[in-house]
Amino acid sequence: MKWLKTRSYNIDAAIKAVIMLGFALFFFQKIRSGEVLKYVHPRNVPVIKFAVVAMALICGFLLPEVFKPQRVKKGVGSLLFFAVPLLMAILLPIQSFHGASLSYGSLSADGGLSNTANSDTNTTFVDKSENFEGDPYYDTSVEEYSDGETVSNTDTYGVDVSAFEANENEFQLVDGTIVIDSDNYVKWMEELYDNLDKYIGKKIEVEGFVYKDEQFKGNEFALARMMMVCCAADMQTIGFLCSDENTDQMQLDAWIKVKGTIEKGESDGSQIAMIKVEQVENTEKPEIDYVYPY
Repeated sequence: MKWLKTRSYNIDAAIKAVIMLGFALFFFQKIRSGEVLKYVHPRNVPVIKFAVVAMALICGFLLPEVFKPQRVKKGVGSLLFFAVPLLMAILLPIQSFHGASLSYGSLSADGGLSNTANSDTNTTFVDKSENFEGDPYYDTSVEEYSDGETVSNTDTYGVDVSAFEANENEFQLVDGTIVIDSDNYVKWMEELYDNLDKYIGKKIEVEGFVYKDEQFKGNEFALARMMMVCCAADMQTIGFLCSDENTDQMQLDAWIKVKGTIEKGESDGSQIAMIKVEQVENTEKPEIDYVYPY
C-alpha cells in the first residue's frame, strides 16, 4: 500500500483561516467606516455584524488545525473560488451610482415602488368627521388607568387610531413648504403621486443630483436620488421632474437644492408632480446619498 505524503502543518486549514479572517476584516472595516451602506440596506447591517463575529469564531477554530500534520490528498486550487472575490472586494474601489451610468428611461417619477410594495410605506387617510361619530362600534376614547397613565385606545375593529394620526403628521408642511430630506424622500414621492391635486401650488424644497434624459423637453431635468430596497443589486433611480429655463446650464450629476412650486406634469401618459423651479443652490453630496423605501 502506497502511503500518502504528510506535512507537518495543514496548508488547507491555513488558507481557509486566512480567507475567513480576510472576509471578517473586510466587512468589519466597511461597517466601521459606514461604507457598508453602499452595499446593503441599513436593516441588513445587524446580519452582517453577526456574520463578522461568526467568521472570526470559525477562524479561531481553524487555527489549531493549521499546526497539525496533514496528508496531501488534493490541491488547494478550489479555495481560489473564495479568494478571488475577496481580493476583488479589497482592491476595487467602491463607487456610488450616478446619472451618467443610468440608461434611457430608467428614472421613476411615480414613487418608484411599483415592484417594491410594502405596507409600511402606504399612506392611509381617515376623515374623522365622516361616518364614525354615529357608529356604536367605534370608540376612540382614551382610557385612564388607576395610576394616572393614559393610553390611546384602538377602536372595536382593532384599528389603532394613533397610527393614523402619526401617519398624518408625516406630511406636515414647514411654514407652508414641503421640506423633503433623505428620511422622508420616498414617502413624500408616494404622497405627491397619490394625492397630487392636494398639493398643486404648494412650495417645495428638495435636494438631489441632476439627471437628464432624451425623453425630457428642453427646459426639463430631473432632480434624482438612488433608492436601495435591499442591496446595491436592486438599486432604482427615482426623482422629481423639474421645469427651469436654465436647464441647459445644469451639469449632469451635480448636487443641488431646488426650491419651487408644485405643478402637474406628465410622464408616459400619466400625471406626475412637476417642480417649477424658482431657486437653485449648489449643495454637497450627502455622505449617505441613497434613500430607502422603509
